[in-house]
Amino acid sequence: MKIRLCYRVEKEAGWGEDEYGNPTEVYSCIKMDCKTYNIPNGEYQELVKVGKKLTAGSFNIEEKLITPITLNEYLDNTEEDED
Repeated sequence: MKIRLCYRVEKEAGWGEDEYGNPTEVYSCIKMDCKTYNIPNGEYQELVKVGKKLTAGSFNIEEKLITPITLNEYLDNTEEDED
């Protein structure tokens, strides 16, 4: 089973731009294989924190500019289909 950890990276990070070259927020998703969807809340919150750190480190972005979001918010703002 896969779970997704979804994030919004604020435009101040300078990671994305719109069709006019203006800074814009970017939506990021980390997919992880898990044995179950029934992850205790505390463990899930720890995964969210680790995912945020990985995103920040991988793209040289300040963590404070990365906000965890719901899968629905992620899908509403991207062209990706849920799978």
